[in-house]
Amino acid sequence: MSKFLLLALLYIALAGAWAWRLRPEPVVEDLRTPKIERLTRYLVKVPAETAQPILMSIAFLADERLALADEWLRLPPMQQLRELTVRDTPLLRDSGTLRDALLLGWLGQDIKGTSHAEAHLMIAASGDRFDDTMRLYAYETLATRARRQGDLEAAMAILERAIDTPGAKWHLTRTYVQIARERNQPADALAGISEWLKTQGKNATAADLEEARELQTHYLLRLHRSDEALSIHLDRLRQLTPTDPGFQITLNQGLLSARISGQPTQILPWIEKLLATSPEHQQSPAELLKDPEIDSEYRHWLREYTSLADTNLPVQTVLEACLRLAATGEPSVLKRICLLAEEAKRSAQVIDFLGKALSHPALSPTVHSLAQQDALARRVVIEALRQQPSNRDLHYSATLAEAAAKPGSAVSLWQAYLKRFPGDTAAARRLIHCHLAARQPTLALRVFENIDPKLLTEADRHQRDLLNQL
Repeated sequence: MSKFLLLALLYIALAGAWAWRLRPEPVVEDLRTPKIERLTRYLVKVPAETAQPILMSIAFLADERLALADEWLRLPPMQQLRELTVRDTPLLRDSGTLRDALLLGWLGQDIKGTSHAEAHLMIAASGDRFDDTMRLYAYETLATRARRQGDLEAAMAILERAIDTPGAKWHLTRTYVQIARERNQPADALAGISEWLKTQGKNATAADLEEARELQTHYLLRLHRSDEALSIHLDRLRQLTPTDPGFQITLNQGLLSARISGQPTQILPWIEKLLATSPEHQQSPAELLKDPEIDSEYRHWLREYTSLADTNLPVQTVLEACLRLAATGEPSVLKRICLLAEEAKRSAQVIDFLGKALSHPALSPTVHSLAQQDALARRVVIEALRQQPSNRDLHYSATLAEAAAKPGSAVSLWQAYLKRFPGDTAAARRLIHCHLAARQPTLALRVFENIDPKLLTEADRHQRDLLNQL
């Protein structure tokens, strides 16, 4: 509702009041009008949601109180506030909501040269003259004004007191933290967050708590207090179960703190607890390979667990974690699995797993590639080729693997492959490379002659032209 409409309603209410009272002395009533108009102009600066009841109520102020309010309007701004906060004046004695209305009006004025710090101290000293809701609104308004005018020190002092007030919402602390960041005062930001969590956290929303705890972790780590951050998260995890909504968020923050503090084993049991609640964790690695719908959260936490376990747990445990992670479609750990197999004395299990992984779309290319570097993977590919002698991909990988293991036989190996699978351009390029490595440019050029010209790349043509010039 616009303030002009509110004024119109006020005057309508005044007219009704006059008609109702039927006073025979219109001159006396006329003395009220300018006072009410002055008070109305002052109070239209109150928040919009409170304007209508406040403006309607002043129409019925007694003459004596209205006169006192008119005198109050003539005082300097800081004197006005002093009357509202720390003095027991006739104007406000048994005045109902008038004190709140006048404070809201005072806060809405564009007053120059007032001391925000002094004003907030007066409001803090007002005792039970204002409830906590009114006090918090006053603190927020003063802090906003101080910040807008560049007085960041006063804004922080006001908000610091606001944070300690019962019922303080998170947005006040967030503003305090923003100002502390602007002033490069991380310790003050952390103190404000910790105080709010201590005094208001139990009554806060889940979203506000999540943001506050995330910021608390951020500043603890920034201030090199990772041990303290880890301790806080471990205490919180002890109060939660893995199925609670906040468990994974807390675990993420605890994991970050554990890594930075150099105490990853502290967080490992909690990741294990979470993984144990997943249906996927009840399956063997071989069963996981066949599961087309593995939960992304399970894969994420298994990846984190494997990373921490690799340097902190026995090799057999690490290998089991790596096998599980690979089975979810994570090819990056296959090389690690090959390296751990012998140390863990579980080569047979790894060979069996890699054999099954050859049929997994996400893992198969890596197994083929590993065959060129790792004897165990090479053994798996060669064994698979024996069982599937017509499989072209296996033939190619086996040839790559043997050529890597026996460079002196590379030419004959690729020649044999091309006899079996003529027209394989990738294999032809491999043979060309082998001839060039053996300083046989003429033989390399002959291979080019057997490749369909339409399949040659720009690089192929350039290399062929160079060979023709020799």
